[in-house]
Amino acid sequence: MQEYLVIQAARFGDLVQTKRLILSLLRSGRVHLLVDQGLRPLAERLYPQVQVHCLNFHSRLTQASDLEGNLEALARLPVTRVFNCNYSGLSTSVCRLFEREQIAGYRPPLRGRGIERSKLLRHIARLTRKRALAAMNLVDVWAHLVPCPVPPKAVNPVAKGQGRGLGIVLAGQEARRSLPPEILADLIRVYVSLHQCRTIVFFGTAHEKKVSHLLRRALPGNLQRLITDLCGKTDFAGLMEALQGLDLVLSPDTGTMHLCAHLGVPVRAFFLSSACCHETGPYGLGHGIWQVQTPCAPCLEKSPCRHDLACLNPLKSREFLRSVSLIEENGVISVDLPADLQYWQSDCDELGAWARLVAGKDPWQAERRYIRQWLHGLIFRQSVGHSAKLSTEQAAALDALLVDDSDWMLPPKRFA
Repeated sequence: MQEYLVIQAARFGDLVQTKRLILSLLRSGRVHLLVDQGLRPLAERLYPQVQVHCLNFHSRLTQASDLEGNLEALARLPVTRVFNCNYSGLSTSVCRLFEREQIAGYRPPLRGRGIERSKLLRHIARLTRKRALAAMNLVDVWAHLVPCPVPPKAVNPVAKGQGRGLGIVLAGQEARRSLPPEILADLIRVYVSLHQCRTIVFFGTAHEKKVSHLLRRALPGNLQRLITDLCGKTDFAGLMEALQGLDLVLSPDTGTMHLCAHLGVPVRAFFLSSACCHETGPYGLGHGIWQVQTPCAPCLEKSPCRHDLACLNPLKSREFLRSVSLIEENGVISVDLPADLQYWQSDCDELGAWARLVAGKDPWQAERRYIRQWLHGLIFRQSVGHSAKLSTEQAAALDALLVDDSDWMLPPKRFA
């Protein structure tokens, strides 16, 4: 039996998004999963068939003796293949415990400093130069580190509400991605009416207590009585239990959103600022995504906003709320959305997750389709025809973005 090690040194949402890779590896062997110590309870619940190992990736207080002991235990694992999912100095240093030929994803270079990317990851990294053209979900980027991953539709159940009410994820790790209370309050009124919800559940950490208080005050009394506030009150087990069976969850791009997709709970996601639904949208069938696509988006979250949070403007309009009602009630695709706003439905094709435009205008549709077909040919080693209608100059510009001169340089041997 093959023995695999998956290194996922990132946080909550990334751990959930590693699911397709892990399920693919479980078909042919035993999987070891290395995560941050704080995510052990979640990892063990998400992947009960996997042996979980831990390091303190996100704390500077790690004792040298503990780190040395954990690394020694990892070095003794009889793994035949290592999948490092993170462009991270620490996770790549862990890879030095193993032979370079065993490592997929990111690995230490043969000489000098830095981090080497495998072939697919090199192309994906180049696309980040123009993130509006993103054409591949992160779940699938990691999954295609193996030759034949499980089919996309086998990853998560089709999302279906089960009558337990409306969930509201108040905020994510990145504050600019989150909706302010006044917009959330309007959305809650609409969704409660459309789905006849009898319960409203707030989700968040203890840091969201202030947002929870402001949101409650922005709602009328009849809706305030429906609220169960779980901010700061759940561990991972409690969060999964509280999400299970909800009719619908409204969320920014968060780990909780990905957990909903894992459980088959329908999501209406709101992507703005640095969030791009083509990169990290909810995985599987049955989800909807409202994407704000202002000219400055997606932005760098750590940089100050020079546009006065313009990505919130389309969500403040009455036209937006009317569009929500029309789409939820009728699935109407002939809705005139405010400028810079799109509505997408989650879908899948052979490559993986694929967002399908339902309403609004996508200025990058042809370029994104061209890139996705290009990636399909790269991964499956098939020549595919390009249905995207681009000029010769546009296609050449995209090819230049995807391929670098170094891809053709020999030696040294490139990382496959």
